Amino acid sequence: MHSSGCGMSMAAHWRELVTTAMLGTDRRDPPQPEGPLADLVDDTLRAAPSERMLAQVAACTAVQRAGVQPAPPVVRLQAPAADDRPVIVPAAANRWRHITVSWPVLEDEWMLTLVANGWRVAPELVPAVLQRHRADPVRRARAEIACGPLADWLVQLVPELAPRQGRAVPSHESISELPDLPIPLELEPLLSASPVQSAAAIAAGVDDGRFAAAHRAVLVNLIARVRPDALAPITDAFHLIGSSSPGYGLASVLADLSHTRHRMLDELGSPRAR
Repeated sequence: MHSSGCGMSMAAHWRELVTTAMLGTDRRDPPQPEGPLADLVDDTLRAAPSERMLAQVAACTAVQRAGVQPAPPVVRLQAPAADDRPVIVPAAANRWRHITVSWPVLEDEWMLTLVANGWRVAPELVPAVLQRHRADPVRRARAEIACGPLADWLVQLVPELAPRQGRAVPSHESISELPDLPIPLELEPLLSASPVQSAAAIAAGVDDGRFAAAHRAVLVNLIARVRPDALAPITDAFHLIGSSSPGYGLASVLADLSHTRHRMLDELGSPRAR
């Protein structure tokens, strides 16, 4: 700050005023203004210490404000482009959170079903979705479609959400098709069997120990790709397996998978049906 006259800087003079204010003008007189500051206050007309104090505070404030540099102009933030698609229901958003933690094998279908049925990701979920899919170009492309214009808008504001390898352009087929999962040839007929047959065969194999915990990855892939109308019967069949069965623990885990996928597809059904 500039000097107020005979050696005392404006900052030092202001500190003296603060000290006087804290002690009270009945116990301490305000400091004597010097130089240009004295020109701004006419102490001869203000005999009372409190009046001199207020006059100096006002003068110091004016001097400080006069020396402030103007701030750079504010750039008005443009809103993202409109997206007329309805936002997914809260249950679907919560389902995505559960899937990413417990059953990531279902996330591709979650994203593709959402887009196919005309939904868009809830705005509060978009940063997490973009952050999760920064590495894989195909999943990133799906995520950007599902999130809509808000995705590009957010990336401009938060570069950390951008794809790690730049913006690749995967084929339309890779984006729009559900990826294959490894399923043994002998189990493939269960993918297209009737719901009752699929449920009975899978549950029986778990119940009698033919499908042990070592087969969990195979069964996860199978349930993730079995026809949707078989999911409820499969869940019910798993729940009928008693605690004395060697497959009880595995059945409980897989029941959560089949139930999760069943509810996921229901929550992402066509908005017109709601």
